[in-house]
Amino acid sequence: MATKTYEIKAKQGWQNWITGMVGGYGFQAKIYDEGSELGIDGGRVSKLWVRDEATRLVAMNYERGWDVRPKTAAHRRLLTALLEYLAALPTTEMWEELAEGQPIPTTARMRSGFEAPALMKIDRDGYATIYDEQTGQVYKKLDPIAVRDFLDRRAA
Repeated sequence: MATKTYEIKAKQGWQNWITGMVGGYGFQAKIYDEGSELGIDGGRVSKLWVRDEATRLVAMNYERGWDVRPKTAAHRRLLTALLEYLAALPTTEMWEELAEGQPIPTTARMRSGFEAPALMKIDRDGYATIYDEQTGQVYKKLDPIAVRDFLDRRAA
């Protein structure tokens, strides 16, 4: 049986809250650096809310215990994919190590559409600033998930 792959788009917000979309479902999750007995299956996710965007119905809800369990096989597959994605997000320790390094050379797209040389500095919390290395002008700020995606593309 082939496993369905899901495209997951997410942003990291305040205090480790992740918000995003997966397979037509909106989700919010609270993750921690380490698993816990209060997490789903002892993992890093202690809160998870998933809603079908077409029907606006809650498909599953976990808040240190199941309030609404996934009822269908499709929902269980979606949950598995989502938990794998969330478990793979970087921890605070990784961000601290990256923050101690040198700024990363990159480019920034200007309003005119041209690309300009820039640097990216990653903070200890995983957020990053892309700025002009000569003037210090800030071009863009990135949340930790966008930073991780940038680093993944750069490594490929």
